[in-house]
Amino acid sequence: MRKFLTIILLSFITLFGADNNVTQEDDIISITNQIQTLNSQINIIKSQQKDLNASKIDNSNLITLQNKKNALLEKIPTYVMQIEVTQSDINKYNLQKEALEKKVARLEKQSNKDAYIQSAIELEKMKVDYAYYSALISLEEIFKKGAKANSIRDVIDNGLLNLQTNSYVSIKDLKDSLNDTSGSYDSAFFDLELKKESEEEILIYLKNNADLLSSSMLLSELNLVDAVEYINKTTAINSSKFNIGKIVVIVAIFLFFVSLTRILAKLTYWVMSLVASGEGVKEVKNQIVDIIKKPISALLIIYALNICIGIGFYPVPVPLTVANIFSIIYIVAFSWLVLTILNGYGIAILDKIAQKSKRKEVINLALKVIYVIVLIITLLLILQKLGFDISALIASLGIGGLAVAFAAKDIIANFFASVMMLFDNSFSQGDWIVCGDIEGTVVEIGFRKTTVRSFDNALIFVPNSKLASDPVRNWTRRKVGRRIRMVIGIEYGPTTEEIKKCVNDIKNMLINHPDIAKSEDIAANKRGLKYRQNIVSVDDYAGYKSNLFVVVDDFADSSINILVYCFAKTIVWGEFLDVKQDVMLKIMDILKQNGLNFAFPSQSLYIESVKDKI
Repeated sequence: MRKFLTIILLSFITLFGADNNVTQEDDIISITNQIQTLNSQINIIKSQQKDLNASKIDNSNLITLQNKKNALLEKIPTYVMQIEVTQSDINKYNLQKEALEKKVARLEKQSNKDAYIQSAIELEKMKVDYAYYSALISLEEIFKKGAKANSIRDVIDNGLLNLQTNSYVSIKDLKDSLNDTSGSYDSAFFDLELKKESEEEILIYLKNNADLLSSSMLLSELNLVDAVEYINKTTAINSSKFNIGKIVVIVAIFLFFVSLTRILAKLTYWVMSLVASGEGVKEVKNQIVDIIKKPISALLIIYALNICIGIGFYPVPVPLTVANIFSIIYIVAFSWLVLTILNGYGIAILDKIAQKSKRKEVINLALKVIYVIVLIITLLLILQKLGFDISALIASLGIGGLAVAFAAKDIIANFFASVMMLFDNSFSQGDWIVCGDIEGTVVEIGFRKTTVRSFDNALIFVPNSKLASDPVRNWTRRKVGRRIRMVIGIEYGPTTEEIKKCVNDIKNMLINHPDIAKSEDIAANKRGLKYRQNIVSVDDYAGYKSNLFVVVDDFADSSINILVYCFAKTIVWGEFLDVKQDVMLKIMDILKQNGLNFAFPSQSLYIESVKDKI
């Protein structure tokens, strides 16, 4: 990890330590003119396509021109921050404008219509350029002061307002004053309107990327720019190739945030100590700290790299491509942090809720739903940063949704079945259920399937739609009463009194047995349930059974059968077996005390004595 961070730091120093004060062949005027030329070519191609059939239209040239324009638009912020306007330039512009206004006024009174129109259009072009470049110069000034995105948008809105209102009205008035029915001046007005629209497009692009232009705000608030300039002034090292101030500040910021990641781990543990308490909490806290430490550390390092890049590119803004890459990295890192928090402390909190509500499957499904929502939001934000139209994408899902729904109908059916099972509360995690030939303990209820652990330790995956449609037997949903049913066969021979006494002894033994359910254990005697007795059978609703029968049931071939039918209080399998064993042993003692014997399948052969006949 240290080697990786060292490599990143050296790369930043190499890339951004150089002085950015380099001359470039293009400037903002040249870029603006190139965009205007591309817009003219795009309009020509679009007008040609209107006359062609849809099958004959080739969009390759149009796409190429659009890509070139987008590449130029991405350069605009850099060139805006390199505008240099002196007082002599302003004076020169004012003189040209004043001279042109006088010329237009003079030609308007003369009969030279062509010269007047040409001069009037040139004057309108100067007014359009004035509104456009005034906005850009104001933008450059507030950028260097570290303006916020809202302030940048306000400046751009003022420039757009001048272009879209004042310039529009001036051009319209000029057109109306000509009464040009022949259309001989349409081309000149088309160029004028194209110029206005191109400059509006550039300002709108800057407005949409105001966050990019506000990247210097953090540098100004932290006084990092002043620190760079101070180091450059006070250092004894003068280099035309490297900016020493930038290198020192980048190294200091990077080392500070890397050190902060270690402090953060201890701070997180301290916060956990204040929030969490109880047995085993220390181990849980250590696990949670280990889980969330990595994404938080990654976020801090990404934040440090973002600041370092801002310093490296200053005084120009960070390029849009680089800013979008960092935005995507931020989105992924924040999603990672949210998911790890859910997987760490979020699960600990939800586990406490689950223990109180005893509906673990609801919490489990809720976590999965949150995971899916976070991933979907992350994907949509990434697509938006990559330039996709999210609104159109969501709208297209409605068209393709039918095909997807048909292809994934089983998945959708299983998902809604899982939701219905949670609302119905037919069974929960840990319940012993039987559905057809499937029997076992419910491990987890998922989106598509429910996992069941069979009693021979096999893991069974059951589609939720099957559990929602087929009968399910839930053996866990009972409060009191696990059935004991046995048939005791005794030999023929005892008198009826002996059999009655044996039956009564067994019945009294069960009535006095502390682990056998009695009538006082029924739900109707429980507080909160007895008032519902007239609405619903609360014993059957809550799962209370206390029936007790000991009767002579059958005269079998080899035995007189006594039916013993009762319920153990416990519903736990192991405890139930102990109770059943105790009952059986006591029945054996009762039979012995009454001089009765267990019968088994047998046949008696009776031989009648017959005198031999000679």
